[in-house]
Amino acid sequence: MQLSDRLLGPGLVIFGVVVIYAAARLPSVPGVRFGADLMPIICGGALILFGAAITKSGLREHGPLISVDEWDVPMRQRVAALWSVLGLVAGIYLFQPLGFPLFGMIFMAGLMYLMNARPLTILVVAPVFVIGLHLAFTRLMYVDLPAGPLQGIL
Repeated sequence: MQLSDRLLGPGLVIFGVVVIYAAARLPSVPGVRFGADLMPIICGGALILFGAAITKSGLREHGPLISVDEWDVPMRQRVAALWSVLGLVAGIYLFQPLGFPLFGMIFMAGLMYLMNARPLTILVVAPVFVIGLHLAFTRLMYVDLPAGPLQGIL
């Protein structure tokens, strides 16, 4: 099944508006220069801009809004999509006990493997990126991310 850009673009624009609306309702944090709404508002604005660009390009195409054709997606890509969705759901339950670094490394390494990254690349990039991200959020931006079993180390 394929959806036309004439349908996806406006959907992204609407989703961006909803994100900005929801972010504007977040409570402000006393003593913090930038509130919790800053990043969601930036992301919502980006969704609106990209949705408008996709809509603009979609207006040039002619054809059905939804087409149900033979959809041949390799199994590895299907598993990667499933890993993404199930990983986010698992994150709801495992984020606190495992902590951001361990959960992030497992999640990222799995996605990299499913995207055919070389094992050495996975072993280097996943830990360096996730630990760097954790340190940037906790030490530079003072965001309290759980460290899990690595609490005393990071």
